[in-house]
This record gives sequence, structure tokens and C-alpha cells, in this order.
Amino acid sequence: MTSLLARGDRRDTPSRPGSDRTRALLSVALRPTGVAVALICVAVVATLVSSNSDLTGAAGAAAASWLALHQVSLSIADAPLGILPLLPTALLVWAVWRGCARAVTRETDLREASWVVGAAVAGPLAATLVALAVISDASAVTALESPNALLALALVGGVHLGASCAGVASVVGRSECVRLGVPDWVPEAVRPAARAAGLLLAAGAAATVASLVWSWSEVGALMDGDFGIVGVFGQTVLSVLYLPNVAVGAAAVIVGGTAQVGGTSLSLFEVVPGAVPPVPVLGGTPAEMVGSAWPVLLVVPVVVGALLGRDCGRSRLPMQETAYMVASAAAGVGVLAALVGFLAGGDIGSFGYVGVVPGVLGLITFAWLVVPGLLVGALVARRNRIGSDGRWTGSTEGATATKDGAPADGDDPVFEVKRLERPTMRFRAAGEQEPAQAGTKSEPADTETPETTAETTSQSPPETAAETEVVDETATPPSVDDDLPDGPASRGD
Repeated sequence: MTSLLARGDRRDTPSRPGSDRTRALLSVALRPTGVAVALICVAVVATLVSSNSDLTGAAGAAAASWLALHQVSLSIADAPLGILPLLPTALLVWAVWRGCARAVTRETDLREASWVVGAAVAGPLAATLVALAVISDASAVTALESPNALLALALVGGVHLGASCAGVASVVGRSECVRLGVPDWVPEAVRPAARAAGLLLAAGAAATVASLVWSWSEVGALMDGDFGIVGVFGQTVLSVLYLPNVAVGAAAVIVGGTAQVGGTSLSLFEVVPGAVPPVPVLGGTPAEMVGSAWPVLLVVPVVVGALLGRDCGRSRLPMQETAYMVASAAAGVGVLAALVGFLAGGDIGSFGYVGVVPGVLGLITFAWLVVPGLLVGALVARRNRIGSDGRWTGSTEGATATKDGAPADGDDPVFEVKRLERPTMRFRAAGEQEPAQAGTKSEPADTETPETTAETTSQSPPETAAETEVVDETATPPSVDDDLPDGPASRGD
């Protein structure tokens, strides 16, 4: 009976590391996919019910929505739908990134991190295979056509692979760079690049909102049709979902590129009018060039590039490494701009292509960022007085100007900072004499008797029981026998 009572409760037994690892991998593989599929099913059923449609094609619509969530082009009744909303995809990427970042720690090695990435990709690929089978079956009774299976798997896997790698790298990336001997400027370039990309996208979003407000009458005309309350709500939701796509096109125009909106082509220098898809979020597309001050907006990428150089220069790296950091950050933003430009565009029915040219967008983004970034980064690095060897070359207080034991030549001498010896503190009881007065070890100092101490205490004001003395370890080596008094320390009453 005693052994049974001492056994404890089963719930108090710690779980095995293997079970925790399996649980974490299953969470990474199934949670984002399951939540996304559940939300898609709810949205599809709500849309069909609100439009008084039957639920015959609900399964096919849900499967197609899963593919559209990963920017897989669809075809409905021989009409291509290549431009798909970026906002749901961005939310999915954020969810995968966050889940993978929580599944690892800074001590996680590459082998365990690869298991997390593999689990994050395997779950969505399995769901994609099911979706392709459902679409193939539903195409017999609906106008939905089956997409290219290899392209669908590649896009789904690419989205989740990129998001999972980014999430894992955000936790273990810096430690792995240190372990592998990667230069310091490589991980340091990530944060300035992300800030520059965010500023460009924010500028595009601000330009989009401003154009919608300026063209509010055209936007209202597109929503005044015979749609009813449900139709107006649906168009509003659709416009919000496509807002990042339009912001990417506006950002491309701001950096000097060209955006294609159906038959309309626009840039900061000219506008070629044409047919525009009747979507409220595209109601702000200008039909003609009004005024001649639009090229002034090119100052926006210049300012963003200058801020990129400032952020890189503040890393206090040598001049050459600062230049490498600026160039790599600008190149990363250019690659990201080209990738987002590719995902944000596509064909839509008979209106043609809507979007930007991804390669051109990436090149001009890199050019606008790297030139002012290098200039400002060099100025900031020079102001910080960091030389190419990583030593301070400015005036340092308390340093000695030496170079190989001799004064440095030139206007800017190289300063060498010498480390000061660490002082120590030794406590000496009240009444203890100085080491010089106490004598050597062979001649011990006279210690005060308790009677003498009591008499002195009664005749003099109270003193602190202990005094402190700062001793340099290099000047006076510590000695246990000399530092401590022979008898017990007397304390004043």
C-alpha cells in the first residue's frame, strides 16, 4: 500500500522528448492548413447561401479557393483568372512563419530545423493533392477546369517552404551564422532590407488610398449597380482583398516602372488609356496625365535608399563590410519586389494582363536603393570613424597613440586602447595599522588589547567598524596572513 501511495499521479510524470517533438511537428503540419481549410469552407458556404445558390459545387469551390490562396491560376468557363488577392496569402505566410518560429529554439540544430520545415511543407502538399482530385471530379458538373498539377504543387510548396524557412531562420539564423563563420554583415542586412521593403509597400498603399479618395465618384459609380446590400458588401470585401495587389502596382509606378491595368498603361511620365476591369479598387486608375509634377515622386525611393544606408551604417562595421551590407540588402529588396510583382499580377478574362513586369521592377528597385544607400552608408560609417580593420581611428580619451610601439605617422594616428588592471577591495578592521606600519611576517605588529580598545572607544567618538582600501593586484600581491589581524576584531560600543 505504501508503494502505491508513493507512486504519484500519472499526470505528474514528465512527457518524453519524443512525444513533445511529434506533437510540435503535427502542429506545424496541420494547424495552418486546417484553419485555412475551415475558413475557406465557411466563406464558400456563406457566399452560396447569400446568393441563393445551391450547394452542388461547394466542394469544388472550396478546393479551388485553396489553390487560389496559394496564387495558383484558375480557369472558369474558358476565362482565365490569373490575378488573385495577396492579402489572404500574406496572412497564411505570417501564420506559417509564426508557427515554425515557435517550434524551434536558439539551441535547435539544423537537423531538427529541417524536420520542422519538412512538416510545414508536407501538410499543405497533402491538402493540395486532395484539392486537385476534388477539382478534377467537380469539373464534370461545373465550369471549373483542372489546373496544372505540377505548377499547383510547386506554388503551394514554394509558399510554405519560404514561410517556414523564414520562421526558422528568424530564431536560429544568427547562431548558425556564427557557428558556420558567416560574416557579420550577412545577418545584419536582414532587418534594414525588411524595413526598406515595408516602406516601399507603405508608399504604394498610401498612393492607392489617395487615388481612391481623389476618384471617389468613379468608385461610387462602380458600386451603384443593381447588386443589393449583399453585392455591395461582396464588392467591398473583394476590394479589400485586392488592395495589396494594387499597392504593389502603385509602388512599381513610384520607383519609375510601368503598371498595366487591362488596356491602361501608366507610369510617372505618361498614361495610355484603355479598358479597366470594373472593380471598385481599380476605380482610382487615372485615365490621363494631369499636371507635370508626377516625376517628383521619384524622391520616395531615394529617401528609402538613404534610410537603408543609414541603418546599415549604424551597424558600426568597417567601410567595406558596410558597403557589402548595403548592396546585399538592396539586392534582397529587389528580389523580393520581383517575387511579389510576379504573384500580384496575372490575366483576368478578356481585359488582359493586370500587374507589373517582375524583372524590371526588381532591377529598378535595386538601382534606386543601392546608389543612395552606398553614399549615405559610407558617410555614416566615416562619421563613426570605423576603419577597414575594425579599430577605432578617432580620438579616444585615455588611450595611447602607438603603432608597433612608436607614435603613428599622419594626421589620423592609430590609437591603441590598453586594458586597465582590475582593482580589488580589502576590508581592514578598525584599529588595524597600515601594512607599512604593521611590519613584515617575521615581525608581527602589536595588536590592541580589549582593555585598550574599550578605553579608546570611551574617550573618542564612535567610528565605523570597518574601513575599505582599494589595492591594485599588480602592485600589492594579496597575502592572507598580512591582511587579516592576529586577534578578533574589536568593535566600538
